[in-house]
Parts: sequence; C-alpha cells; structure tokens
Amino acid sequence: MRRKLLIGAGALLLVAVAVVGLLLLIQPKDAEIKGSTTGFVDLEPPPPEPDTWPVYGYNAAGTRANQKLEIAPPFTQKWTYEAGALMEFPPVIAGGLAVAGTNSGDVFALDLASGREVWRTKVRGLVASSPAIRDDIAYIATTHGFLLAIRASTGERLWRRKLGRSIESSPVVFTRGLYVSTLDGWVIRLDRVSGEIVWRTKLSNQIKSAVAIWDKKVIVSDYGGHVSAFSRQNGVRLWRRNSPGKRFRGPGRFYGGPAVSYGRVYVGNVNSRILALQVDTGRIAWVHSAGGFVYSSPAIADKTVFVGSYDHHLYAYDAAEGDRRWSFDTHERISGSPSVIGKLVYISTLARKGKGTTYALDTATGRKVWSFPDGRYTPAVAVGRTLIITGRTTLYAFTPQ
Repeated sequence: MRRKLLIGAGALLLVAVAVVGLLLLIQPKDAEIKGSTTGFVDLEPPPPEPDTWPVYGYNAAGTRANQKLEIAPPFTQKWTYEAGALMEFPPVIAGGLAVAGTNSGDVFALDLASGREVWRTKVRGLVASSPAIRDDIAYIATTHGFLLAIRASTGERLWRRKLGRSIESSPVVFTRGLYVSTLDGWVIRLDRVSGEIVWRTKLSNQIKSAVAIWDKKVIVSDYGGHVSAFSRQNGVRLWRRNSPGKRFRGPGRFYGGPAVSYGRVYVGNVNSRILALQVDTGRIAWVHSAGGFVYSSPAIADKTVFVGSYDHHLYAYDAAEGDRRWSFDTHERISGSPSVIGKLVYISTLARKGKGTTYALDTATGRKVWSFPDGRYTPAVAVGRTLIITGRTTLYAFTPQ
C-alpha cells in the first residue's frame, strides 16, 4: 500500500511539473512587446461638430484630443463655478452650454460665456461619468443604473431607462446610436431619440469605462482584463483579446477605456501594461509597461499615445511602434485621463491631501508650459477660445490673453 501511495504521489508530482511547465509556456511573459508599423494606417477618427466637446472622449473613438484648437497660455480667468461636490469627470460642451454632474447626484448646465447656471436638477444615484450631448439632448448615467435624457437648454426630462445595477461609464453618441456599458457587464445600444434598446450583450466582468466606436465596431475593455470588439449593427462579438500580464497573476483589469486611431486600439491596464491592438483583428501590435497602475484612458494625437500612471508620470509613446518619447514627473499619483488641446497635453494629479495640480505640457517634448493649483481626475476640455479646467469641486473657465 505504501509503495502504491508513493507511486501515486510521484505521478501527481510529474503531472504538476508538467502543468507548471505548460503554464510557463502559455502565460504571457513579463516583458514588453516591441511594435512595428505593420497594420498602422495614417487615419484618424472624424471630429465632432465644430465648437463642441460632446462626449467624454471628445469623439466617439475616445481620443480625447482636439489638436486643431489654437488655445494656449497665458490665460485670463473668465469665471468659476462651485459645484458643491466632487466631480470625477469633466463637462461636455455643445450649443453654448457646459453640462456636468457630481458625486452628490446633481446635474447642471452652465452658460459657456458667463458661467451662469442655466438649470440644476437632482438624479437618483451619483454621477460618476461625463454626460453625452447631441441636438440639445444631454444623456446622463447614474450609479443607480439609470440613463436619462434631459433637454440641455431647459433641463426638461425626456425619458429614463433602468439598464443595470450601476453605470460608471460615460455614454457615447454616434449617428443615431447611444452606447453605454454597465457595472454588471452589459454593453447596450439604444436609439438616442426614443431611448429604446436596439441591442444588448452581456459580458462576464464589470465594465467601468466608456466604449469606443470605430467604423462598424464597438470596442470595450472590462475588469476581467479583456478587450472585445462587437458589431455596431447587432452586438455580435467579433474578437476578444486577453491582456498580457505577469506570470501567474492573470490579465489584470481595465479601468480606463480604449481609444482608437490609426487602425489601432490603445488602452491601459491596472497591471501597468499599455496595449496597442489591431482594431480589425485584436492582434497585439505592441505592449509596454508603465511604472505603476494605469487607471487612465489614453489620449491620442499626432501619432503619440499619452497615458498617466500611478507612478506619478505622464508618458508619451510612439503610436506606431510603442517607443517611449518622453515622460513627465508630476510628483503625485495620476488617476484621471489626459486631454490634448492644441499643442498641449493636460493632466491632473490625485493629491493625497487637499487639491491636486493641473499641468499643461508641450506634446512634443513634455516640457511644462503651465500649471494650475486645482485638479483631481480628468483636467481639461475646450471649444473656441474657452478652456474649462475641472477641479475637485470647481469648474474654471479660461481664455487666452
């Protein structure tokens, strides 16, 4: 009996060794993947309507960049607005209005020229995302799982839909479609006028971030460490990719959302990985590692990927091959996403005490051009000659001198 037990134990040991060896072979290595220009196309997403910043990512592809705006310091402050509670996400702008929400469940619209409050209303749950705005309708998501349509000019409520347990992703408007994802894993397309569901598909993991739209695809990153592409027409999954990560630690989690440009999907992982994937197939184009958690959604402009990290740095990577162009040390954690306006990239810091700092850096060199003593998450949006900085609880509007 003892001999049989020893033989059995030895067999189990051999099986265990074989399994470990197999895992070592198939587990993504903790190494960066060098990229190339293969599959890289010189094609950027179309911009939204002029004088608008209508969704969180500026455009439906989520690039968070309007480099054509010629707006830069020195600035003159036009107005301030005290929201009275934490604002995790910046406002959206259209029709001369800035619309935003707070962690106290307030939604408000401001006159862009003066900062005057046009209307303010209370919703069920917190607002932990940016609205979307199109044709005088603002779409608001709440942590109670509701999506609301509100007349942007008057505050009149048009419809409300219960879509899931909680929504922390910013809605995205593209043509007649309205796209949103939920914390319990639903990816949903609605008709933006009627609010009726066109299709919805269920993922097995939480979704914290906004989706990105590229041509006929909806790109989604989730808390299971997956990036997936779905048909914009019917919600059928087209491909799925696991994120590389450290051995035996799994694929990490995607908190920030994807941005799509040049035929590629760019997204950052909490396991510090920054990925570039081919948008048509999901094949990995390159992978690099930042020095800490990446909660930030990237900004994409001038063939450069800008990503913030918990290791205090904003990084700039070549969009084609992934080479690091520069980094800037903010001396504090970065949780929110950068935005590119003109020739400057803006980033805010997550201060451990009090208010953070907002920086404006030269996109080509990373040189600091301007800073402002407030900020926390996503810093800046702009239209025309008006720049809005999102502080911890305050909005600030600036114009160039």
